Amino acid sequence: MKLQWPKKPEKEQFEISKFISAYADLQNGRSFVVYSKQETPDYFLKDSKTGEIYEIELTSVYLDDRSVPDEHMKPIDGWEEIPDDPTAIENHNLRLIETVKTKVQKARKHYDTSHPLILAVYINEYISIYMEESDWTELVRVNESVFDDIDPFSEIVLWNLANESAMSIIPTPDRKPMKST
Repeated sequence: MKLQWPKKPEKEQFEISKFISAYADLQNGRSFVVYSKQETPDYFLKDSKTGEIYEIELTSVYLDDRSVPDEHMKPIDGWEEIPDDPTAIENHNLRLIETVKTKVQKARKHYDTSHPLILAVYINEYISIYMEESDWTELVRVNESVFDDIDPFSEIVLWNLANESAMSIIPTPDRKPMKST
């Protein structure tokens, strides 16, 4: 079966709608609607209850730069087993941490932060199906210095399409990652 990969506008619409859905389910979540689309950050969302505007930077993290064309876009012939590879998961998590650092540095230099800014990290690598809440919590704990130094972002949301989980990370002295149910 040949897989039709969506064009950029379709992909972005899918990603923002999935983010809005995942965010609404978080313990501290809000119900958002798209207010406007732009480039840096990607979206302005409006809290449908308070009317407050939030800036959202969407980014995705894959195992490597060839993961999409070599794995995600290849033709699928029936059911394929996704290997549970701890080394691949560790490499993916290292890329995730580097992506967070890069996005924070970019935001510090180039973003207008007149509204609260959220970094939404879209995790859609096949192997992430094996990442559970305890794995994400441990990733944050081990990389606490990264997740506590995210200014100008007020929050990072890790949302995993592979198993429909999400976690909000808000830097505070007693920060505990929050998850969706």
